[in-house]
Amino acid sequence: MPLLQVLHDKLASNHVPMNSDREPQNNAGLFRLTPMPRHWTHALINLVIAISMALIFALDLHTPLGLAVPFLYLLVALFAIGVGAKNQVLVSIAILGPVLAGVKVLLHPSEGVAWYGQANRLAISLLIWVALGLEWVRRTLEAGRLENSRELERQVEERTIALRAANEKLQIEVAERKEAEATIIDYTQRLEALSKQLVTVQDAERKALATELHDRIGQNLSALNMSLNLHLSLLSDQLPSAVLPAAQGRIRDALVLVAQTTETVRGVMEELHPALLEQYGLNTALRWHGEEFSGRTGISFRYAASDNLSRLPGKVETTLFRIAQEALINVAKHAHATEVSVSLTRASTGIELKVCDNGIGIAPARLLQPAAGSGWGLAIMAERARTIGGVMRITPGDDRGSSVVVTIPTSHPEAA
Repeated sequence: MPLLQVLHDKLASNHVPMNSDREPQNNAGLFRLTPMPRHWTHALINLVIAISMALIFALDLHTPLGLAVPFLYLLVALFAIGVGAKNQVLVSIAILGPVLAGVKVLLHPSEGVAWYGQANRLAISLLIWVALGLEWVRRTLEAGRLENSRELERQVEERTIALRAANEKLQIEVAERKEAEATIIDYTQRLEALSKQLVTVQDAERKALATELHDRIGQNLSALNMSLNLHLSLLSDQLPSAVLPAAQGRIRDALVLVAQTTETVRGVMEELHPALLEQYGLNTALRWHGEEFSGRTGISFRYAASDNLSRLPGKVETTLFRIAQEALINVAKHAHATEVSVSLTRASTGIELKVCDNGIGIAPARLLQPAAGSGWGLAIMAERARTIGGVMRITPGDDRGSSVVVTIPTSHPEAA
């Protein structure tokens, strides 16, 4: 038994997989033990088992009683199981063990207690078959488990490769999307800056054009009016009485035309850059513009403002006036309204400008995607609101029509 244990330990220590990187080392580090090749290990195991079977059989033949000798065959079977002998070796032990154990009974039936020896050998044979059968089942299950493990590893590897490819593709898509978003943000910022610059340039051009109309055309019209009045006073001394009434009538008609032209130019100047806005503020300018709008279009106009409303920064007043002006133009062109109201209020949330009409309203689809060549007025109004930190929204009216609402939050410096 000690010899078998030593052989078992020696074989177990040498049973190292061929692909293993671990090498046994001695404590002194003077030399290394080279693992024994796998086929040599199995050959040595088979040799030890064969010698053991032969020695046990010889011992069994020369033992008078032989009751404990069959147990040695079971130990050989357990040794073979322990050292991992091949299945063919286990089958050989399962066959030869009971056969050799039964040969003793056939050759020397009279030695010992016959029935006791036969029962002992039969029980040992059954134990051998049970042990080897259980080992066979274990190896079969182990082989199935290894196969399932390899299949699972294969599936995991395939899944890992697929996930890695999907992850790389997703990273590429994320990078492309981030790049596209950065490009869109850059273009959006450029468009916003361009829109702000466009609004600023437009206001500057309006003011410059109003100044030119006042300085040139206005002065020329005033000079023409004075000249016509002077000629009208001198006609009675220079023309005969027969043609005097006709000439005076023509000059008076010219004076009426000059006066109408002067009023028209003054109205255009006020539309371009109202002097009331700079002199008296947004409240007065909105009221005046609404009354002028009602006089031109015939649409009823109502105006309301907070009592505690003070003067706002010049840029805010100009922007809100332009938004209200554009909103009223849209009402006159598209709303088919009979009444329009404008309100300017200061609340705890900020300053609010609201233009409401009772017309046909604006279709939601037009707000989301304006038709080609239209909708620029709304876009310019919204951009004007953004230049002063405000937000413009268009909502349906209470009964009909629509409302244009511009809100400047209290937190924004322009609302202070």
